Amino acid sequence: MNIFFLSQQFFGGIRCCSKLPIKTSLISLLTLVHLSFPVFTFAADPAAENPTASTEVTPKVAKTPELSTYKLEVGDSFVVTVDGYPEYSKDRIPVPVQEDGYVSYPLIGLIKVTGLTVSELQSKMQTAFSKHLPTARVFVTLMQPKRTILVSGAIDPRARGNLHVFEIGQVYLLQALASASINYERADLTNISIWRKGKLFKRVDYLDLINKGGPDIPLKDYDTIVVPSVFQQRPVRVIGAVIAPGAYPITAPQVPARQALKLAGGSRTDFADLHKSEILTSEERIVVDLTNEEVDAMLGPGDTLYVPLAEAKISVTGAVEKPGQYVITEPILLGQAIAMAGGFDEERANLKKCLLTRANGTEEELNFDQVHSEVYLNPKDQLRVRERTRLDWRVITFATSFVNLLVTVLIRYN
Repeated sequence: MNIFFLSQQFFGGIRCCSKLPIKTSLISLLTLVHLSFPVFTFAADPAAENPTASTEVTPKVAKTPELSTYKLEVGDSFVVTVDGYPEYSKDRIPVPVQEDGYVSYPLIGLIKVTGLTVSELQSKMQTAFSKHLPTARVFVTLMQPKRTILVSGAIDPRARGNLHVFEIGQVYLLQALASASINYERADLTNISIWRKGKLFKRVDYLDLINKGGPDIPLKDYDTIVVPSVFQQRPVRVIGAVIAPGAYPITAPQVPARQALKLAGGSRTDFADLHKSEILTSEERIVVDLTNEEVDAMLGPGDTLYVPLAEAKISVTGAVEKPGQYVITEPILLGQAIAMAGGFDEERANLKKCLLTRANGTEEELNFDQVHSEVYLNPKDQLRVRERTRLDWRVITFATSFVNLLVTVLIRYN
């Protein structure tokens, strides 16, 4: 039976009823409408034509294939719908996974989240809600997770820096390295390190990983990958009496000790004892005479060249409190030299008459009040502070008495 057939019956009935008395016709017409109404209702309901179709509306949760097996981590977030209980739903404000791996949810309290898939979390929350709300149905939707990975070292620079943000549930090492664009000319691919929460998590030989075909290494949010440079992996250190002590990268497996000295700017003239230099390794100390041009001592990665200080001295004499020789480790100002000698002897010192004799024999007359802040003393220099001219009244008195006596004698005998 369909609507077209019913309409024919309806209008045919009207024609038939026109030959009957009015009261009888009205009763017949109302009866026909009453019988036809369920049919119209039945025809208007599409579910009645397909008894197997469900009328219940079920929220659809879209899950990408890569997230179906993804396990929740700290920093992820999700939304929750509790069907029929909007007061317990959080479908607009995502619920974040806290640092301890738990979330606190109304009515059911703390739930351990990390390590669960979305399906497992949904089942766990459904069980917890069923204890309080037997008819509740729980639906969990994972927000698209983002992973922030820092890649530093021998990589090509980017306009946005070395932070890489991946909008995917799980990031792997090879994926992060591919995104970072390794500088293969200077990268040491055999010693890549992964740092997690400020500590070394793993060291990886990239070439070995590629040759073996895995297994790839899963990363966590805010992991740091360091791709070392081949130069950074081969440093030698030069310390002691050199111009610029520090660590210097080398490209060769070993370098001569004299070349390492040149890397540090050379030795400090008059302050370095090149005869007693040393190469310090993890196993031994080797004494080297760097004044010998034919020395063949070599430094390898991690070795240290030590140039000791020579015993450099200066002399300060004359009208000072503590005249003598003093050891210096660098050129010092004239005023510093006087201070090392205890300062001037105030009663005897003539500040305008200082004599500086250099190691090569040249002499300089100095006025301390004018030049003490500009003149430096080097090893083997000698400083002499002259004394002021003093009058000895005893000598003057004696001389005067003697002259008077002599004059008296001469006058008497003449």
